[in-house]
Amino acid sequence: MTAHVAPQSAVIFGAGLTGLTTALYLSRQGYRVTLLDHPSWQDGFQCNGSHPAPAVFGRHRETRRLLQLLNATVVRDGNVTVPLEFYVPDRNLVAYRSTHLPGPLQWMMSLFNFHGLAWHDRWKLFSHVEQIWEQAKSLPRDLEGQIADEWLASTGQSEKARRNIWHPLGQWLTGNALTRLSAATFVQLLSTLFLGQAADARLTPMHGSVEDRFTTPLRQTLPSRDTALFTLTELPHILFTPQGIRGVRMPDGAMLEAGHYIAALSPESLLALLPERLLTRYAYFAQLEDLRTLSSVTVHMHCRTTDLTPRVILLAGQPFESLILMPIGAQEVDYSLTKSGSETQPPSFDGQLSHLAHDTLQTLGNVLAVEQVLSVRVSRDQHAALALHPGANLLRPIQQSPLPNFMVAGAWTDTGWPANVESALTSARRCAEALTKVVP
Repeated sequence: MTAHVAPQSAVIFGAGLTGLTTALYLSRQGYRVTLLDHPSWQDGFQCNGSHPAPAVFGRHRETRRLLQLLNATVVRDGNVTVPLEFYVPDRNLVAYRSTHLPGPLQWMMSLFNFHGLAWHDRWKLFSHVEQIWEQAKSLPRDLEGQIADEWLASTGQSEKARRNIWHPLGQWLTGNALTRLSAATFVQLLSTLFLGQAADARLTPMHGSVEDRFTTPLRQTLPSRDTALFTLTELPHILFTPQGIRGVRMPDGAMLEAGHYIAALSPESLLALLPERLLTRYAYFAQLEDLRTLSSVTVHMHCRTTDLTPRVILLAGQPFESLILMPIGAQEVDYSLTKSGSETQPPSFDGQLSHLAHDTLQTLGNVLAVEQVLSVRVSRDQHAALALHPGANLLRPIQQSPLPNFMVAGAWTDTGWPANVESALTSARRCAEALTKVVP
């Protein structure tokens, strides 16, 4: 870094959801920000512009904060808070409803009123959590080394409860099968969403895409005098030194220098920019090669129906793990059926997947009011989720890299959340706070 470079300046690699959010927070604190983008750079992990806007829990505070900052609201165009529903193999539909009681009473009553779990499973879970709260029992110290399914079994949860409730819930929340998911990740997520305030567990599906609800408003909100965006045709060359990044050589040969540099990229895109010497010198960077992503496939069925209520239904014993219903017009709904958690793309042809989706809707005919299927579209995502097997959390990097003026942001970093929109926005805020010390 040369002496004339303004300390309140930053170059951000990546102009997707994570990069734009980081740029917004920095520019609001007086930073001059340059965003560099490339056609090959994608956020991944359900954060790309084409991905559907996420269903938002009350505890997704960064998502709600950003929407408010963009002069938007989670409740829009008919969006409403909905219960989380479970469809179990005996063809019963059961809903988990967060009560309005204060403190621990809310989750106690919510649990006891949830008929998706048999009485003995509810009682076992209640007793286990109560003993931990009263410090009569503690969580195992090696929870990060355990599998979520095995840990649930050790707490007394029956095989039926794990198959019908806990597996589809874990799959939907993290993209990981319960038989591969770290118990520590699962426990932390359940505690965060369901054992806090009543509002934390309230769920709101959103219309539109990530582009509609986030990235387009972000671009419109960024102040033009303090931010610049360059779309590159070639990858930039970053000049790394032991003291940090000295600058960026642009494809036209020009040098770009700033006080700070932030990579808001996927692990694969970040690795492509790093020299080999950084991978051999710093475990922080070398561990990125050990992160694994999981794919998903979603069948979108545009249907005619008289039931226009948004719904989130988790499915047990079906080819797909979740079904999200979103109204898209007068008496028309998009039914999105998702199968996730594979380390390779599902081998099924689109036609086979469409038939499976039709069969699933017929199976759910007693709880859905489908009148006519108008069109079917299949979408695949190779980087839908981060593999969160035991030990994976130890590989996720914090925002500050070993290089003093270089930070990393993204849904896949160490934020305490699975790799999702909330995680991406949390990482963006942490980067901005580290530089400015405060973000409004």
